[in-house]
Amino acid sequence: MLCSHCHQVIKVAAVKSQRGSGFNAQIQCPHCRAWLGRSPTLMKLKVFAFYSSLAAGLYSYFDTSMSHIMLPVMIFSVMLLLVSNFMDHLQTIEAPEKTDDSDQRQKYR
Repeated sequence: MLCSHCHQVIKVAAVKSQRGSGFNAQIQCPHCRAWLGRSPTLMKLKVFAFYSSLAAGLYSYFDTSMSHIMLPVMIFSVMLLLVSNFMDHLQTIEAPEKTDDSDQRQKYR
């Protein structure tokens, strides 16, 4: 995973803090301490698209008389799945507080 706040790589084993559960789960970046999460709407859309494409594919496989209707439904569901998967990424939910380190930076100027 890539942190959307500090742009550093986050290893799953390094994540110590988590809040929420299910689609509203959030993790805390171990580098910058920002809270990161995914969009619950896109996650629900992705799950819906996956299961609808699976159901349409199985239904058209076992009932060949409905394949001319179910095949476009399956194709549309797979396209929706791919688009929602590309759009779904970690977002900064709560950025950490900025600390005033101007005295530290003044030393090195």
